[in-house]
Amino acid sequence: MDIRRILGALALAWGLASAAHAQEAGSDAACDAAYASLPPGAILDLLDPEAAPEARAAALAGYRRLAAEVPACPEFGYTLGQLYRHGEYLPGNLVAQDIAKARTLILPMAESGYLPAYADLAEMEMRHAQAREAMKWTQVYLHFVDEVLLEGVRDGDALQYQRSAYNGNLLNRVELIWRYTRPMPPRKAVKEDLQAYLAAHGDAVEARMRARDRGQGLRASAQGGGASHAIAPAQSCYVNAIDRIGAGAASWIVEVLPSGKAGRVVLENFVPNPDVAGAMRDCLDRYAFAPFAGDRPTTLRVSMVMGSPEGAAISRKRRK
Repeated sequence: MDIRRILGALALAWGLASAAHAQEAGSDAACDAAYASLPPGAILDLLDPEAAPEARAAALAGYRRLAAEVPACPEFGYTLGQLYRHGEYLPGNLVAQDIAKARTLILPMAESGYLPAYADLAEMEMRHAQAREAMKWTQVYLHFVDEVLLEGVRDGDALQYQRSAYNGNLLNRVELIWRYTRPMPPRKAVKEDLQAYLAAHGDAVEARMRARDRGQGLRASAQGGGASHAIAPAQSCYVNAIDRIGAGAASWIVEVLPSGKAGRVVLENFVPNPDVAGAMRDCLDRYAFAPFAGDRPTTLRVSMVMGSPEGAAISRKRRK
């Protein structure tokens, strides 16, 4: 039987919105000014294997410079972190895999209030068999899913999807890694690591996530949409099951033209591989974008997760 998997497009819930929302003037203005110092379309050139080599080299140099010079703007380091995380597995990547660098560059983006970055950390540590770290970031991610993402969600199908599908599959996979690690970490470490992290960072991160939900901090430098915003498909999107893949995730940087049409679309992130992201791309192509004034394109990040609501379920909420 052909099993279809729901593709949950979480970009809107994770913070894509129009520029009409209020923004915090200080750091947002500084980050956008830094972003404006890059060549136009730099993030597209950085991730586009077909872009001119000189444009790609300039983009990489620019992102490295800004990641070092403006640490208050973690979005520059985050994009670099994805390059270091995936290495040769990201088509056309200009840098070699370096997990230590990826860790230090992705975490600040998570703590700035970008929820998917916690899942990035969990997936990365799991791929490299770091069971305790993978479990910690999985638990942190699921905590904020419950506390922020699902707050106010009353639709039963949406709740079922969020507590199974990708999120349930993630928890199921990290449990397997945990059980097969030798020596096995002490089980009490699961709760201890989560509580220790939340005690140090939980309130501040939750406040930043809620600010994102109110449209704050969605600056152009962080691919928050700038002058445009995404309009998700009216209904859930489906793809055929992919070779026993229980779940997947992907994010793209989309160039949006003033007309609202999409220009270049480049892959930034994927789980478990680019082929799965390619299958999910059909659902991305159903997005529409609002037209905006001016003659310069903007860019935004669209993130999606894929999984079956009949898969592994998360049976209980996680509390501090």
